[in-house]
Amino acid sequence: MTPFFDAILAFPTAIFTTAMGVVLTYWLFVIIGAVGIDLLDGGHVDFESGGKALGAAFEGGGKALAGTLEGGAKAAGEAIQGGGKAMGAHDHDAHMEGGILSTLGFAGIPLTVSVSLVSFFSWFLSLLATPPAHALLGGVLPSWLLNSTVGMLCFIAGLVISGVAVRPLRPVFVARKAPGRDSLMGRVCTISSGGVTDRNGHATFEDGEAGFILNVVCSKKNGLKRGDPALVLSYDAQRDVYEVEPVDWLLPEEMDQLRDPTRAAALARSRART
Repeated sequence: MTPFFDAILAFPTAIFTTAMGVVLTYWLFVIIGAVGIDLLDGGHVDFESGGKALGAAFEGGGKALAGTLEGGAKAAGEAIQGGGKAMGAHDHDAHMEGGILSTLGFAGIPLTVSVSLVSFFSWFLSLLATPPAHALLGGVLPSWLLNSTVGMLCFIAGLVISGVAVRPLRPVFVARKAPGRDSLMGRVCTISSGGVTDRNGHATFEDGEAGFILNVVCSKKNGLKRGDPALVLSYDAQRDVYEVEPVDWLLPEEMDQLRDPTRAAALARSRART
């Protein structure tokens, strides 16, 4: 194991080894639930008492890693400099958007995932490339210049490879905003209780994901039963219930309007006033 440790602790691989140590420690904390995956994107540390200090210390280490990558990007050139700043800035958005990082495929990916992959690929490439580079050019170039060049090329290659690797993962990190109460106006829900009265009732609303369970009431006599569709007319914040009505009173052309949320909401408001 001595040759291996000598290799990972030699410049330039040692820089990426340090980054990998921080990354591995971070993901260990993620596994045990101490920190969130969006720590560098504005997430918070969920430790209590003494654990909070440990989590805060690691957060600082993670930001230092982003700063290290930023510095490496500056040395690579002006284009990579812009990308590095995007990774290290404290006011960075929750996802990397625009610029060369977006072009490389990092847009829509949490910063912690991107930094982890860049660190790993840069470390792996540096570990493989440094011995052959010294064997071929060790007698031609000064050691410091050769090591710096290899390290920078491995970092750039790590950026490119990571950008390709994360593209299939992008849909996993898409944040879908749940529909608000106003957006349910005019939508059709499905009754899940045995009936609906002016005091209680339940319905489900399918949003293409996990769906919602709604407390619903109907102020008028109705024949609503489990499995029947119902039109959401309004929301009562005090009672935390949705006013619904059966859809059997709708004309065929009005049923078509339910496919358009805007027209359906207008129809529901009109019906609620009658």
